[in-house]
Amino acid sequence: MIILRYLSRELLQTTASVTLVLLVIIMSGRFIKYLAAASVGKLDINVVLAVMAYRIPGFLELILPLSFFISLLLAYGRLYADSEMTVLYACGVSRRRILIYTSVPASLLIIIVAMLSLWLSPLGLQKVDLLLESQKSRSEFEAMEPGSFQVMRQRNAVSYAESLVDDRILQQLFIAQMAPEENQPGIVRSATAQRVDNGEYNRPYWVFENGAYYQGWPGSADYRVTQFSSYGQYIPEPDISTLDNNDTEEIASTIELLQSSNPKHIAAWQWRFSLPLLMLVVMLLGIPLSETNLRRGRYTKLFPSIILYLI
Repeated sequence: MIILRYLSRELLQTTASVTLVLLVIIMSGRFIKYLAAASVGKLDINVVLAVMAYRIPGFLELILPLSFFISLLLAYGRLYADSEMTVLYACGVSRRRILIYTSVPASLLIIIVAMLSLWLSPLGLQKVDLLLESQKSRSEFEAMEPGSFQVMRQRNAVSYAESLVDDRILQQLFIAQMAPEENQPGIVRSATAQRVDNGEYNRPYWVFENGAYYQGWPGSADYRVTQFSSYGQYIPEPDISTLDNNDTEEIASTIELLQSSNPKHIAAWQWRFSLPLLMLVVMLLGIPLSETNLRRGRYTKLFPSIILYLI
């Protein structure tokens, strides 16, 4: 039992450390992608952390098998380098017994990966899909920060609002934009602006009140000024399809996939069941590959072993 606890502690601590490093690396790239979308108004900054949290199970289901494989190479490689494995073999502990000891922490990780791939990961993707769907109804106006200028890329314009009332009414709104149809710059100024959902056309509109529209080139006397008491403008939905393009089989529950005869659904549930089995495969690979020659060093087989894992 002492040897079992010792080996399990070495493996689980190393696995946790490697998993944390890989998770930070992967999440950093995804987080930057979501922040870039939030900076241009495609995504509400308040939902970025929620989306990242729901994506963690999907990251972990892929990271944990690799982390466990690397931990086998590092932890057992250190035991070989420090001659601890040699002492264990000399005391009558066989390689078969080492395999049995290793299967205990491996079984725990297999259960965790199975829960992630079969339940938590598709559930998290469903939550992400709902959050991104809710963002499609947002416009660039709703992403505006009062008191600061904002580039509106979908409209080729720059906007500014003095204040926000009740989280829905912009006051003293200023928009400078190019008019594509006439290739002339235009300026919209209104006292207030708020979003209105048109039930007849099922489209969101922004209604500007008590303002004017100025059109013409600066420095030229050829200006057109249009005064208005109320002016409605259709706001196109932001394109967030590039953020997470999840297929239906990726967000479907495992029970739904098992009940389906669609080849894509069959492939999806086979992929989910393959991840826990991968833990068993990396355990059988990692134990012999971790055996290290003292003269070559403990990291000699690390890179070739990772290449073998990827293959």
